This record gives sequence, C-alpha cells and structure tokens, in this order.
Amino acid sequence: MRYFFHIVDRYGLFPDWIGCEYADQDAALEHARRLAAELAKTGEFFRSSFVFVARASAPGSLSRSDQPAATQVAGA
Repeated sequence: MRYFFHIVDRYGLFPDWIGCEYADQDAALEHARRLAAELAKTGEFFRSSFVFVARASAPGSLSRSDQPAATQVAGA
C-alpha cells in the first residue's frame, strides 16, 4: 500500500506527491514519527509542523477522496 507524508505548518500544506510503499499502516506511522523527529531537529522553521499520513485508494493514485491513514503525527 502506498502512503503519502504531507507536511503541514503555519505556512500551509506541503504535499508529498511521491509517497512510499509500506506493508501496513503501523510501518507507515513509524516512518511518519521518524520524519516528525527529524523536522523537530531542524529548528524554528519546522517547530510547529506536523506530518499528515494519507493512504492511496488505489495503487498509483491520489485523489481528494482518499481517507487518511492517521490524522497526524506531531512534529514538535
């Protein structure tokens, strides 16, 4: 299953148009936690960011109807 890791901060949404393949939602959430931890290390610019995880409804597709795999993983 393909998951997308969008970054949201005070400036808006930075979409992940590529995504990554993971066997299940737990693996994708672990990846999102690592991303959030790395963003937190970068300083003030990303201090208020979070990672939004979305699951593609079909292989290779991303549409407005996709349901989130998780609401958010806090960045800092």
